[in-house]
Amino acid sequence: MVSLIDHAHNGRTPAATAWVLCAGAAVVLGATMLVAASLQVWDCDRGLYQPLARTCAAVAVACVVLGAVRPAPLLLAVALVVLLGIPWGLAVTRRLANPADSPTQ
Repeated sequence: MVSLIDHAHNGRTPAATAWVLCAGAAVVLGATMLVAASLQVWDCDRGLYQPLARTCAAVAVACVVLGAVRPAPLLLAVALVVLLGIPWGLAVTRRLANPADSPTQ
């Protein structure tokens, strides 16, 4: 993040900074879904978790592509926030749409 601020005036994010941030986000998304797949609730609520896993995989690929493109630092930061919000938005939307399917009820 410090590198993004240091290079805020540049037209492109430095390669190392872009790769660390974007690949790190992709790894977090992948690891989150691996952990989720190991939970017992995965089998109970496949209607939520399977689409969420596919979405996380697609967003992880988009993060890697974003790292390769290396847009301006501000655009990179905003794009990562938007990309990481997609799986959360999907999960919340699906859970709110089907509250009766919640395993906690």
